[in-house]
This record gives sequence, structure tokens and C-alpha cells, in this order.
Amino acid sequence: MKKPITVTGLDIGSSKIAAVVARVDDDGSISIAARATGEACGVARGMLIDLNDSIDSVSKVLAKLSSSCADKPGEIYVNISAKDVKGARSIGMVPISLRGREIARPDIENSVNAASTIHLPFDREIIHKIVHSFSIDDQPWIKNPLGLYASRLACQAYVITANVNHIQSICKCVNDAGYDVKDVVFTGIANGTVLIDKEARESGAVLIDMGNSLTEVSVFLGGTLDSFNIAGFGSRDAGDDFRSKPRFNDIISGIVASIQDLKAKGSKVPSVILTGGFALADGMIEFLEERLSHPVKMGALRGVRGDISGLDSVRLATAIGLSKYAHEKRLSSHRSAANRIHTKVVELFNNYF
Repeated sequence: MKKPITVTGLDIGSSKIAAVVARVDDDGSISIAARATGEACGVARGMLIDLNDSIDSVSKVLAKLSSSCADKPGEIYVNISAKDVKGARSIGMVPISLRGREIARPDIENSVNAASTIHLPFDREIIHKIVHSFSIDDQPWIKNPLGLYASRLACQAYVITANVNHIQSICKCVNDAGYDVKDVVFTGIANGTVLIDKEARESGAVLIDMGNSLTEVSVFLGGTLDSFNIAGFGSRDAGDDFRSKPRFNDIISGIVASIQDLKAKGSKVPSVILTGGFALADGMIEFLEERLSHPVKMGALRGVRGDISGLDSVRLATAIGLSKYAHEKRLSSHRSAANRIHTKVVELFNNYF
């Protein structure tokens, strides 16, 4: 058994900052070594609006976290979520051979890169490339084309981008607090890794993250993030009665459409999953169940060992999800490295023997 990896997940929200140091085992199970939360200042609707205040808030939480564990927090994975984060579907195709040949891993990588080569304004940057499916020649919906024969290989991908200045401001905030950022991760992806089980992500699920000033709706299908929408509405906008707010009702209409779209694709969507502080408002679950005509439940952390309360499942979900994402990314990176070595060995063998 390999030694567990230790990573730090840092959730910079509009009302609170949460951080965890987590140990992740080979099987993906998580043990929380330390946790810390604090008030977020200098952040509004996911955007940093006062650098000094945000640095001070992050510094206090990470200092508290550091005092609770033996080592200084490292390998920091930080979230990003704001209305400027966008997702777009893209298709890329690469030729294989006129008469067709066996598809190799470099062909798959080339098709993914082709699908990710989208025209971006100078102020935007890709933060995630999510493969939805492949197609070979005229045959669609291929999940894994490796080893199949084809003349053409196409990739259908979902590309998530964010404003490059927003990304740099987040990194500067953490760096000026005295820490290094390993990666910036979309909040919906982080939440999905620990609040939705693998089977539900495969068959179809809707996750609603209701925060202080943002409501984020993430739709999962085929094991990956299928789409998302971020609205600038949260608990601070709701006032005394969220039920009567037109903007909130518009968000609900969008969720209904997402559920119907998943059902049209054959998904049963067992329940809609909630997270975020606004989701704890009195009567929220009952109201949503009535409006959505669908079961709704609070998200519970999965694969996390230790004493985790229901409130922790809300406050720490994103930070823990970032740790789980880090583990999955590292595993994927190791597999890719091993595959590249295998491919080179095969090429050398074919060239010399």
C-alpha cells in the first residue's frame, strides 16, 4: 500500500473561508487531519474586491489550520466560482489513417487537444477540459476508443474557462498569504466528487450549491460534469422571503429544465442534492420539492473518515472536495505517465524488431 498523499483544500467563499488538510488513501477515502474556518472579507459573489482584506482572511484561516497540524499546509488546491466562469461544448477531430488503423493513446490525446482548441478572448483561460465522449468515423458515443480501428477520431468535450485576471488574483491572494497554489478548481467539480456517488454521477444528478451571493447548479451525467449555471443570487439577496423573489424563481425554472433534459436522456434523477449555507434556510427543502416536483435532499460527504457533523458537510464540502479532486488528478497523471512510457516502449520495439 502506498503512503497516503496529504493535500490542502482551500474554499474561498463570499461569506466564509474554509480549509482542510486531508490525507487521501489509494482507494480515495479521506481522513481529515486538520480543519479551519473563518469570515471572508474582501470577497463578493466569488470575486476578490479588496486584495488586502482577502489576504488577511486567507492568512488567518491558514494560520489556524497550520497550528492544528504538524506540517505547514502545502499542495493547496483552491476553488473558483463566479458569474465569469463559463462552460462551452466543443468538438475536435483528428485523422488516423486513410484505410484505418488501431487507435493509440497519443491519438486520443490529440483529439482531446483538438476539442479543447477553442477561440478564446485574450482575457480568458481554460481551467478544465472534460471529455464527454468520442466518435470514430461515423459511429458516435464511444466511451473508450483505445484499440479500436478507425480512419477518424473525434472528441466531444466540455471546456470550462474563467477570466485570467480572476485566476491570477486568487493565486496572488494565497501567495501573498505565504502559501503556494497547486491548482485552481471549479467549485461544482470539487463538490461533485464528495457529495455525489460515482453511480449517481454516471446515471445523472443535479447538485445545487446555494451560498451567500451565488447559486450554482451543476449537472452530472456519464460520470462527469455535463453542464452548469451560476446565478448571482444567494441568501443575502433573498431577504425575509426567498419564495417571492423573481430571480430565485427564474433559477428554479432552469433547474426544472435541467431535470427534464436529464430525463429525456434516460436518467431517473433519484433526487436533487443541495449544499451551501442558504440551503439550510427554514422550509427550503420543502419549497424546492414542491416547485421542482422532485425529491430534494441535503448533500452528505462520502468517503470521509472521522467525526464529520451534518453542518461540516455543508461548511467543509468544497474544501474536502478539492482534496479528493487532487487525489483523482494525481492518479490520472500517474496513469498518463505510465501509458506514455508503455507507448514509447511499444514504438521502440516496433522500430527495432
